[in-house]
Amino acid sequence: MKLAGAKIEAFLRSPSKDTRAILLFGPDSGLIREHGRALVELLNDSDDPFSISEITGDALRKDGALLADSAQSMSLMGGDPVVRVRDTTDSVAEIVEAWLDAGGGVKPAVFEAGELAPRAKLRKLFESRKDTAAIGCYPDEGRDLETVVREHMKANGITLQGDAMPVLMSRLGNDRLAIRQELDKLVMYAGGPGSNGNLTARDVEQLTGDVKSASLDEISFSVSGGDTARLSHALDQALAEGLAPIAIIRAVQRHLDRLHSVKAESEKGSSIEDAMRRLRPPVFFKVTGAFAAQARAWSAKDLARGLGVLLQAERDCKSGLEVDRALCERALLQLTQAARRSRR
Repeated sequence: MKLAGAKIEAFLRSPSKDTRAILLFGPDSGLIREHGRALVELLNDSDDPFSISEITGDALRKDGALLADSAQSMSLMGGDPVVRVRDTTDSVAEIVEAWLDAGGGVKPAVFEAGELAPRAKLRKLFESRKDTAAIGCYPDEGRDLETVVREHMKANGITLQGDAMPVLMSRLGNDRLAIRQELDKLVMYAGGPGSNGNLTARDVEQLTGDVKSASLDEISFSVSGGDTARLSHALDQALAEGLAPIAIIRAVQRHLDRLHSVKAESEKGSSIEDAMRRLRPPVFFKVTGAFAAQARAWSAKDLARGLGVLLQAERDCKSGLEVDRALCERALLQLTQAARRSRR
């Protein structure tokens, strides 16, 4: 069964009694973890920590009986087992299907995966059966993210004053779990839930870390600004921090996509500044000048070509070759050189 929109929230509050397994998938790993944890806590109605079994998709792939054994295990305190399978992939689709056909477990099992294409075996399995639920987890962006922020602050009795909202929006990324942590920190600073506290733009700027990662922003602006030396330093820093090359490529993709959106509007008659003001989330005020300069320097056609280069680099990284870093560096250097040419 495929769930979307309001049905997701209703299901997460009260899963159907006929559901034997739940799949959480998509690009927002923080939201997947948040939903997974909430579901496990909800299903573990006995409050027995020993009744929760966590296994990995790789372990399940190597031992297909692990799912049935975990789902039938008896807790030391007698609670019914709740199974949580992390890092699930297509490789376990047949194992999961056989387990479901055999009746599954006493309680629904929670499976957490990454991005799955519509044709992925695991996703198709969960979307097609009546005794399963498939929930896509996608980033909160633009107006959706602003709604999340407003609802969170309102629920805690906190008011964002003046420019506090646009400043906060410019500093929040796409990982739901990280966003919640930042919002909770702001709530506590303002006095805690129910305090009727206030937050100014200065409060937000001083208290929030840049969830998008400063090194990723540094890379993106270096590439589109044609700064090879700055790119080299920022890329080394990001890789040293453990960021995956494909994550770096996607960050630059998002940046070029935003530039392309602004440039395309400007070529239709809108000013660069007006087009930038319509971006969601908004451009962080400290880099609006650099963003505008880059939007003027690039043509929409060249930005589209650049996005094509990054898309091919992402595909190559997914091919299984052990050269992700080299592919990433080559693609970014190619775009940086193109940016230098566009400024001449």
